[in-house]
Amino acid sequence: MNEDILGLIMANPVVTITMNGTTGSAAALMVKHEIGSVVVLDGDIPIGIITERDIVKQVVKNKDALQKSLKPLISKPLITATSRTSIQKAFEMMLRHRVRRLPIIDRKRLLGIVTDKDLMRWVLRVSYEPEIPSHIKSLIVRPDK
Repeated sequence: MNEDILGLIMANPVVTITMNGTTGSAAALMVKHEIGSVVVLDGDIPIGIITERDIVKQVVKNKDALQKSLKPLISKPLITATSRTSIQKAFEMMLRHRVRRLPIIDRKRLLGIVTDKDLMRWVLRVSYEPEIPSHIKSLIVRPDK
């Protein structure tokens, strides 16, 4: 299969938020776009990520968490890959760092994001090639495409 680098399977554009946003605004973006995370920017530079899991933990601890700054929730350092990173290397990185999302950054620019679900779709597609059954094709198409 030709699609053995992240640049060919990444989602873009990436939903982002500035580091001055609130936890509630990050949650609202996730709901609006039906995603599980947003990348946090300082200007144009990706500095971290906030996930639905981060938000749920805070809300359980403090009912007012949605009105507060998201700065304390930002997962740092941001674990990233490039568009030329192999899919096998991405699996290794995600397991080593215990993350489910890899923002794709080339030359300090945020180009896309790859999630664990994107990698599962790739594995499923590869395992059925060259004849992908129709019931499998519907599973490997990204919902946002």
